[in-house]
Amino acid sequence: MAEGLQLTIIILFSWGTLAALLVLLPALLPGRVARAQQVAQNSPGRSLVIGLVNLLFFSLVAIIFAQGGDVGGLIALIILLALAAITAVGLSAINQIVQSRLYPQDDGVKVGLKTAVLLIAGGLVPLLGWLVVAPILLLVGLGAGIIALVRRKSSATPHESSTSFS
Repeated sequence: MAEGLQLTIIILFSWGTLAALLVLLPALLPGRVARAQQVAQNSPGRSLVIGLVNLLFFSLVAIIFAQGGDVGGLIALIILLALAAITAVGLSAINQIVQSRLYPQDDGVKVGLKTAVLLIAGGLVPLLGWLVVAPILLLVGLGAGIIALVRRKSSATPHESSTSFS
């Protein structure tokens, strides 16, 4: 019984921190998130395909490295963490898109957190959320993040400053 309670607390804490991350990333990486938002909004199908292809490729590469002992396992972990970081950038862009559609008049951290919680809750719906909503959001987020990462900066976004991390 105690193990179930611990698992529940860990899962709830993880969802809360994911929501916070989705709201925080646009402030930390405004240029990357803005470009990922443009990509996800203008070509979600392309983002989905690029996300799927890259997930399959890098997962295969990580599996191959994981067979190589401790050093290979470390390299595989680094590859998977890099994929997760890129996906987080794309998911925060999707969070901003959904926020602007659900709350067109409102802006700010509270509205961003509400939107992130709604996205997370939508992905947790049994079967439909697990097998359709969450994978599509993750793949579009990964694809938009990859495109934003490799695409050259065409013009400065209004949110960018010279001291940004992007």
